[in-house]
Amino acid sequence: MALEPDDSPAALNRDLRAWVKNWTGKGIGQVALGANISNSRAYAATANTNLVPRDLLLAIVRAAVPPTYDIEERTRWILRWSREWERRWEIAEATSRGVLLKPPPPPEPALERSSQPPLQPNAVVRLDPEVVLPALERITDKAVRRIASKHVYVARRPLPVGYHNRDPITVYIDLHSASCSPRYREDLAQFLAGRVRRALGGLDPDRTVIATAREGNILIGSRVAELCGVPFLMVRTTARPPRFGYPIEGNVSDEVEAVIVDDIVMSTLVPRMAELLRIHEGITTTRCFSIFDRADIGTARRWEGVDITLDTAFSIDDELVAVLKDLAEHHDA
Repeated sequence: MALEPDDSPAALNRDLRAWVKNWTGKGIGQVALGANISNSRAYAATANTNLVPRDLLLAIVRAAVPPTYDIEERTRWILRWSREWERRWEIAEATSRGVLLKPPPPPEPALERSSQPPLQPNAVVRLDPEVVLPALERITDKAVRRIASKHVYVARRPLPVGYHNRDPITVYIDLHSASCSPRYREDLAQFLAGRVRRALGGLDPDRTVIATAREGNILIGSRVAELCGVPFLMVRTTARPPRFGYPIEGNVSDEVEAVIVDDIVMSTLVPRMAELLRIHEGITTTRCFSIFDRADIGTARRWEGVDITLDTAFSIDDELVAVLKDLAEHHDA
């Protein structure tokens, strides 16, 4: 049987069912019941090559919002995904009529190199490591401090970052880029693995796994798992995963507990990971280890009610952000 083109109504229906399953762990009919739509109608509308009605699609999208989100998070989530799925619907509707819609224009670059003439006034400055190093004295590990000092970026105005919550920040320590260097990656992973071992002791590979979000730093996460001698799981928390929409990548035995590791934690990515691990694998998550946390945007506050202990080595708080912004202003001068 030939596959339907990606822009066809059948592909839209298939992707919608997989997306709902990824976000909720439920079938589309169960989710539709939450929007006062009969499950038979939802299944019938998305189980064939007919174009799902626009109002039904948007109602299902709204009903799939994670129940753990607060009002502000729900509003942002619904707005984002309603726009995305409405755009997909318009493309599928045009395809069914044999019309090709123009693709949306490419997004504006989020980051401009300060060495180039800025197209917008919000150029991002990469601070000189020698200048920023004294400001990072709170980072007591010499290797981590040296690496972090080489990857500090400051924007004149806040830029939105994050996958589930778009938080505006002006200061960013880019350990993901740092991890692309094998030497830096090893130093960061050794530091984080040491914290895990000191807190938890020797880990049993039959009872414990290390997990990192696909949207997080899997370069460090996978190496930490190797150093601790336990399996590694990658968890996709956004977009439609491969393998029939299944978001957990890796092999795991029964009755294991997950330890989440990442370079920097912020917002609600970790609670979302824990929810997916519980729903899809029955895995309990009680600990999260990170090198940094974004205290300046209230990461700990957003975890209230979530039974996960955060063990972070260093915090990026309002005080540090202010110091680094001041350095950036002198850099421009």
